[in-house]
Amino acid sequence: MRGYLQSEMNISEEVYQILQENSRKKELGKNKLLFQPPSSARKILFLETGLMRGYKIADGKDYTHHFFTPNWFATDFESFLTSSPGSLFIESLTPVSYLEIDKEVLYRLYEEHHQLEKLGREIAEIAYLITVEKVSDLQMLNLKERYKSLIRKNPQLFINVPQKYIASYLGVSEQSLSRIKGK
Repeated sequence: MRGYLQSEMNISEEVYQILQENSRKKELGKNKLLFQPPSSARKILFLETGLMRGYKIADGKDYTHHFFTPNWFATDFESFLTSSPGSLFIESLTPVSYLEIDKEVLYRLYEEHHQLEKLGREIAEIAYLITVEKVSDLQMLNLKERYKSLIRKNPQLFINVPQKYIASYLGVSEQSLSRIKGK
């Protein structure tokens, strides 16, 4: 976390230490549920190692919403920001280690440290841009192009994530994804 926040987000050593002191380091095994609807998301995680998957269930069907990779934040962002009931399940796909910080603590730190407030804004902006890019890809690219784009952005997913979750993320059946991979 230190390297990423200091190099990519320009957080000073002092502010990094404050964030570290107000976080809890946790580790969890594979296939463990971290967030579950309808509980409101009251924490945010900084994923240090491993992979997580965010998904929704509609009409009994599982839809992968997002993959969370190392050096990024994981939560049900809609619930976290609005304090509404959660709608996103988040599970570990591999063993994970992460730092956890409570929403109230984080918001207090925003008030006390301008660098952390700026970090919160940057996280929200990047999360928004990721969502816009995914929607645009679904609207503008065919399956083969979406598949190649995902490989380019996140090649580690294809090593550690079951194909059914990748197919769900891309908005297709597992059989359609198999046909594209075969080509």
